[in-house]
Amino acid sequence: MHAPGNRTLGLVELSDINGLLDTYGPESFKLLHEAFIDRLKSWARSNDKLRRLGNDRLCIILQNVHSRAQIELAAAKLFRIFEEPYCLLGTPVMMEVTAGFVILKDKTTDIKLALRQAGKALRQARKSSELFDVYGPQCEENYIDERDLVRKLEAAIELGELELYYQPKLHAGYRSLVGAEVLMRWHREGQQVVTPDRFIPVAERHHVIKPMTWWAIKSTVSRLAHWPEELSLAVNVTPTLLLDDEILSVVKDSLEIHGVKASRLILEVTESIMVDNQDIMLGKLACLRSLGVKIAIDDFGTGFSSLTYFRDLPADEIKIDKGFVTPMLHSKKDHAIVKAVIDLAHNFSLRVVAEGVEDEQTASRLAEMGCDVLQGYAFDRPLPLEEFEKCYIS
Repeated sequence: MHAPGNRTLGLVELSDINGLLDTYGPESFKLLHEAFIDRLKSWARSNDKLRRLGNDRLCIILQNVHSRAQIELAAAKLFRIFEEPYCLLGTPVMMEVTAGFVILKDKTTDIKLALRQAGKALRQARKSSELFDVYGPQCEENYIDERDLVRKLEAAIELGELELYYQPKLHAGYRSLVGAEVLMRWHREGQQVVTPDRFIPVAERHHVIKPMTWWAIKSTVSRLAHWPEELSLAVNVTPTLLLDDEILSVVKDSLEIHGVKASRLILEVTESIMVDNQDIMLGKLACLRSLGVKIAIDDFGTGFSSLTYFRDLPADEIKIDKGFVTPMLHSKKDHAIVKAVIDLAHNFSLRVVAEGVEDEQTASRLAEMGCDVLQGYAFDRPLPLEEFEKCYIS
């Protein structure tokens, strides 16, 4: 099948389909899907061609659209259509969409090939958190590079190239060790150590994050079994894995196998998990907390913060984002925010950790303000196991 020239093929995707299904259930999701299709039909012109491609995607051929500027105009109209929430049984629901486009430059363009190219543009848009992208050589390079990285990550798990580092957390008043945050590093053979910002986002997009996180949790619990009882370890858990019921069995089995007290394990989740599906996420956190593990909210102050959120939050620890901590001595506003978070958290019986503590002056001021735990380069960088144990455990 071939298409005439001077056309553009687009793929439009209903974002977070799994979250919508989990939140509203299959019957209500049918109503959302119908509304999604209806809005796309209102976006298309009479001579454009629409075709459904499963529950979360739709293909469109935009007639007489053959430049990026024209695509940008079409995309702007598309997102205006989805600005208004859909009223689902009396509840307003935002339906977010992402799109990928490819320009069909001549009559010999193969539609199957164009669909793959538009799909790559869509994935690139999702990766960069953009509303849409247009296929070009860079999309192809990014796609190939990312797929190669995914394959190497999968092999890294099997080859034992992943390693856990430990950054100390100190009592703000006594400066004694209370535990550490566990951070992942990738030791590729013959190359420099790869930091998480390079590979974690890719792992999350391609579901490699699941075996990596389960391994990190099991390894962390195993390490706790060899450390003093008063120490805890914190492991980062990506929001998507909170929706995976398997996390409960992974945590529970690990604690039982190694005979570790559940309260010594802290699961860190970012505050952004509350932006969507708040009720479901709060329920998942409550289930994990019922096992006895501690829940910490990371990057606090950058997302959803509200008094209602504080009131209902099934958590034990708040980590103030370093974006507020690092400049607080030179910024009255940041200083006020840090102080307000500490006081409010304590009113809700939450422990407060300040991350990004870069100097002694900041550490001392945080202690004066009543902060409980300090973490940052003022004390130490993340350390490999042997070095951490030599400095802090032996």
